[in-house]
Amino acid sequence: METRKVYKSGGSTLVVSLPKRWAKRAGVKDGDSILVRELEGSLLLTTGEPERKHQREEIDSKLLDSPEDMKLLIISHYLAGYERLIVKFNRSQRLDYKKDIREAIEFLIGLEIAEEYDDRLLLEVFLDQERISTMEALKRMYLIIKSMLKDAQDVIGGGDEELARDIITREKEVDRLYFLIVRQLKSAVRYGYSAEKLGIREQREALGYRIVVKSFERISDHVENLVENFLALRHSHPDMRGAQEIMAAVIDLLDDASRSVFRKDQDLALGLFQSLEKIKERYQKASKEIFKKDLTLEAAIHYKGMLDSLSRIADYASDIAEIAINISVAMP
Repeated sequence: METRKVYKSGGSTLVVSLPKRWAKRAGVKDGDSILVRELEGSLLLTTGEPERKHQREEIDSKLLDSPEDMKLLIISHYLAGYERLIVKFNRSQRLDYKKDIREAIEFLIGLEIAEEYDDRLLLEVFLDQERISTMEALKRMYLIIKSMLKDAQDVIGGGDEELARDIITREKEVDRLYFLIVRQLKSAVRYGYSAEKLGIREQREALGYRIVVKSFERISDHVENLVENFLALRHSHPDMRGAQEIMAAVIDLLDDASRSVFRKDQDLALGLFQSLEKIKERYQKASKEIFKKDLTLEAAIHYKGMLDSLSRIADYASDIAEIAINISVAMP
């Protein structure tokens, strides 16, 4: 670390000199422009947008135990920010590997097969991830989840099976946005200029949004579980009023929690924990009343699964509210 003295030039301009070794190494010359970015009380100086390194990688099936491992590695490299992947495999196993590779691609926005050969595939990301801000992507993710919950409410109230199947299909869209946002957040933490383009002003926002996006993803999983459990017990014709009351309260809680984090509204977030306690009380009451219902053991298990999913959604909503509180507090 070096100490530099600040000088006053003219009436109000403050000037500080650049370290000579850094300027020489960066190739800075008289008349060049330097990018200056405020970063949590500090200044970040760069000579331009630095080239992102290691954007191309090879994955060889010879080093893996199964096609499933290949699938996981493709997802990991996508999240890490790689733009191109060369995936190699034995010709005798190509059908198994191509199947898992295509399954991975279905969940990764922008990743496509650019070239295909008998023993390898070239995967490339045809996406400018910075065209959509992280906050905008989070809002899109939430809107899908909200529509899933509203439709699930209709299904439980007597909606058709086709609508229930559509809810399950939409869960995949949430997963796709989840992977895109995690990719954005990893880029924002590593590259300061990327964070600025994505609308992330502080690193703590990136850390907070990482928890929010995971909470949204888990909520969508529980909406899917909720619908699947309902489909499994619908022919038993149970009294769903307890679950419906909890669901209405959970939807309101999640809506307020999401608005609190989008707006960084501390007051709104702080008021949500009493709502969570009331939901938990209703959950405990409804769980005990299962034994009073005229249900088979299998139907009772599915009904309890519905209640458990609603309880977990409420928990994740409270996690989102906590993040809203944390990022709304000014840094000292």
